[in-house]
Amino acid sequence: MARYLLVQFSDVHLTTDGTLSPGVRPRDNLVAGLALLAEAGISPDVLVLTGDLADTGDPACYEDLAGILDAEASARDAAVVCLPGNHDARDAFRHHLLRQDGAAAPINQVHWCRGLRVVALDSTVPGEDFGALDDETLDFLRATLATPAPDGTVLALHHPPITTPIEPMARVRLRQPERLADAIAGSDVRLVLCGHNHHEALGTLGAVPVWVSPASAYRADVTSREVFRPLPGSAFSRIDLDEDGPLVTVISVPPPGA
Repeated sequence: MARYLLVQFSDVHLTTDGTLSPGVRPRDNLVAGLALLAEAGISPDVLVLTGDLADTGDPACYEDLAGILDAEASARDAAVVCLPGNHDARDAFRHHLLRQDGAAAPINQVHWCRGLRVVALDSTVPGEDFGALDDETLDFLRATLATPAPDGTVLALHHPPITTPIEPMARVRLRQPERLADAIAGSDVRLVLCGHNHHEALGTLGAVPVWVSPASAYRADVTSREVFRPLPGSAFSRIDLDEDGPLVTVISVPPPGA
């Protein structure tokens, strides 16, 4: 199979005033991360953003992000895949970022990069922080996977189907992950990409590896089990994919002035 390079940003949390607790500037973090890619000469085939892209679903944030991503796609000739998280507003996300019309149905997508298929699922439940995949979404996934892709499939969604040591986040992960495990069992899915937790983690769903990316906006203190404690810090993921399987590494974004 061909070799592919994917870069995953998650939990960008853009705000209209440019700031966010705990004293971070989420837009600056994203721009700095993308600049770091350019400076290092890293040109991904696919740029994946796994949800919580706007902190309160403000349309202006999606318009801003669309401009940033259009420039990236043009400069790097990369496919761009964006999916919503629990902080996003589905209608505004669809209209202002994806530039699509439509009802408030789940935003489920299929993107291709040569022989690699990227399937993006909408795991959001309007008005809730936890995630779930409804029957419509699982039917969409099964129908898509019924025909294997030449170089396999990468599946992306916001809510992880694996747990976390931070108990408040464990309570708002993907509900009924066994339904997703059943849908991808025996398929060509090679890797599941998620976000949501604000810390990196690796697990499995059946026989498929699951990667939870760190957040672009800020990181979670994983030593705090009972309380979600946000800390300054920004990072994203690099995924090298070839016939030997995925190799995932974390790239930290230096703080301003470092």
